[in-house]
Amino acid sequence: MPATISRDGDILLTKNHAQEGLSRAYVQALSSAARVWLSMKDEFDYGFDGQLDLIARVETDPTTGKQNLVKAGYTIDFQLKCSKDWKVAGDDVQWSMKSKAYNKLAGRGPGAVPAILILMCLPDNEDEWMEFSEDSLLLRKCCYFTTVTGPRIENENTTRQISFPRRNLLNVSTLTTILDDNRRRLEAAFSAFGE
Repeated sequence: MPATISRDGDILLTKNHAQEGLSRAYVQALSSAARVWLSMKDEFDYGFDGQLDLIARVETDPTTGKQNLVKAGYTIDFQLKCSKDWKVAGDDVQWSMKSKAYNKLAGRGPGAVPAILILMCLPDNEDEWMEFSEDSLLLRKCCYFTTVTGPRIENENTTRQISFPRRNLLNVSTLTTILDDNRRRLEAAFSAFGE
């Protein structure tokens, strides 16, 4: 994608990287509001973009008072996408995903670290993506999530239509539910293993 040139002749961030930055900001704000651990790579990446986990406990250094968070160890990987090319189809949001990116999610074994696909849906008009005021910062529109299961696609030069149930709106409640469900799944698996 060619670089955008401002009126002053400066080169601006590409639209794709701007979209990725907005989706990263959404997930950063959401994880902060949910008070969960988040790790995202600093550079722009087109594979797995980060991990989420619950916090097991907070340890406080008695001499300094500094708090250290301890992860629970129930990590979930995520791949983050952002697009204005999505559509509502009944109870779903549909979006076409490149097979190469799809294949990074597909085919994970049952014992693998779980992975979710997060899609930030932007309005068509770039001027509507964000609003800034003294009272608020508004980021439009929202993120949905889903899991990708099944075999990898042999031809990586194609696309795959992905359906995101609209009930899978990514918010504080759904994020903590995803992480809690993963914790329960792993605890049950290891409990059965130990018997």
